[in-house]
Amino acid sequence: MATKWRIVLLMGLLVLFGGVVNAGDTTLSLNSGSGNAPFFVSGEYTLVMNGFDLQSIGIARPAVVDRVSITIQTPVPSAVADVVIYQDADGGSPVNATLAGTTQVTVNSAGTFTAVLPTPVNITQPVIWVGFYLPVDTVFLSDTSGTSVLTWWGWTPGARFDLNNLASAAVLGPADGSAPVSINMSGKARITVEITGAGGTGTGTGTNPTPSTSVLAPYPLCGALLWDTADELISYQDQINLHCTQVPAWQAPGVPAGYTLRGQVYDVIGFKAAGVTPNRWSVRITHCIRPAAEDIDRAVMASAYGNPRTWTILPTARVGDLICAEIRYPGHLAYFTS
Repeated sequence: MATKWRIVLLMGLLVLFGGVVNAGDTTLSLNSGSGNAPFFVSGEYTLVMNGFDLQSIGIARPAVVDRVSITIQTPVPSAVADVVIYQDADGGSPVNATLAGTTQVTVNSAGTFTAVLPTPVNITQPVIWVGFYLPVDTVFLSDTSGTSVLTWWGWTPGARFDLNNLASAAVLGPADGSAPVSINMSGKARITVEITGAGGTGTGTGTNPTPSTSVLAPYPLCGALLWDTADELISYQDQINLHCTQVPAWQAPGVPAGYTLRGQVYDVIGFKAAGVTPNRWSVRITHCIRPAAEDIDRAVMASAYGNPRTWTILPTARVGDLICAEIRYPGHLAYFTS
């Protein structure tokens, strides 16, 4: 139907850092802003999915997907939704992608809903498409930052189509305003995907790999926050001195929708010669937080910088009892759960 609102999820290519992580411990997220917009599904079930080029973002294959999350504003507890994961040998249009795994779920409450797959899905192809086939009257929150160039969705007016065959959808196309969908949503859904590459290793193309824990040092005033000293002394050639203080939570930006602030909020700054404080570091400096034990399975790191500062949820890897992310900007650091 031309007049209906359509759900859109946008996930593009993430530059991930490498290093050994535990099974299911690489979290992919494109949420980058705090702005939200609700989108309403009407008329018929609507499939919304997002493409990930695993080769470009450094996920070794075979890979395993074990959980997918989406932030819902208004659920439909009486209706079943389908979680779908497709794999694609050549990228581009997903019309020829094959269904790698699916499960049915019921979303009973608002907030971030996580679908834990009863059987982890094995991926052998370089591109995956991850999405939800959502029932009528579902309302979800989107991140209004960015564009929708890698989101595709499909539907058949007044009916369901065969999820095993994407070509069976009467309408299947990208969410960038082009035909046949012809709606540019200019945003991305608040969704995360947890995936593990071959051997539990992400071989990312980022400039700084996940550190060996032997090079991590805690900040004197921020004991739960550690930084990679090799990044400072070698990658940055010892041209910057890092400092950290704890700040009250009320001084931090508003918490992103679908997330809960956990632990302390830190403020990190780097001084160069003559007291210069750059607003962007020339190299990424890996930081790690030791979250509470009960949070480790759901914790993601976030950075807040700029004026005004807003939180950016970061690609996060787990290393033992730590969560780690690459940091490019001085400012607030914290961890959240979804």
